[in-house]
Amino acid sequence: MGYCTVDDVKRLLRILDSSTNNQYKVRLSDSHTVPESFDTNQGTGTFLGVTQIRDDYAGSEMWHVKFSDGSRFLLYRGDGQLSCDGTGNIYHDFTSLSTNIIIFKDRWAGTFLADDRFKFRTDSNISIDDTIEFIDDSEVIIDNMLNKFIENTDPMEPMFTEENAPRAIRKASAYITANLVFTSAFSTVSTENVPTLVRRWYNLGNNLVEQFLQTIYGKGLQKFIGYPRFVSRQPLFTKVGIQETAGIDSSPGEVEAQNVEYDRDFNTKESVGAD
Repeated sequence: MGYCTVDDVKRLLRILDSSTNNQYKVRLSDSHTVPESFDTNQGTGTFLGVTQIRDDYAGSEMWHVKFSDGSRFLLYRGDGQLSCDGTGNIYHDFTSLSTNIIIFKDRWAGTFLADDRFKFRTDSNISIDDTIEFIDDSEVIIDNMLNKFIENTDPMEPMFTEENAPRAIRKASAYITANLVFTSAFSTVSTENVPTLVRRWYNLGNNLVEQFLQTIYGKGLQKFIGYPRFVSRQPLFTKVGIQETAGIDSSPGEVEAQNVEYDRDFNTKESVGAD
């Protein structure tokens, strides 16, 4: 679901790494530091990094890997070695007990010895799952804009799918979502301290939706579909089918179409008795 992907949102959020104070960097579940080896290591082994972090995880905490021999290791969660989150082997893919950390066997290289240690930090302030929810939120926002002009055949379903959404709509979704993600991750930041770029993202998303609507022929007409009086300039008698009454002004009473010119100034009050 959604009109854009997590990668689309990441592309926008990465701009904040260099354009603003680093304290406002948005990091998703898969954000982690490069593993560091301890100076006391005797082996030549290298830990190339985590393969995957669970999509619903968000947090900043230290993790330690300690080898018990040349192939087996323990993963500790936290600054010390008090909370063990699983035992692994470099010749097999590893999933921690919490299922937060996944390390494939190809992430180990070289020779390891007992007591060799490595450390890394998970460093995220919003989960990928939450980001997907915000993508869905942006879909609802965009659909509400579109529904003013385009009648959705099924109001319970989105206007488009991710596959057939127009480019302008996909881009709009990415910009709106990026704004929602930032304001959620930094909900305590006052409005005046929110980076100008982030504040512009939401407006840019709205503008892209408006530009898309301008490409639709007759969208101005469809906007007022709920108000029949303004749907067309068809003569009123023909529109509603009023029949002429017999006996008025010597009229024979035939049913006929009334060829009445449309009065563009129908709201203008005419003087009583005027010619």
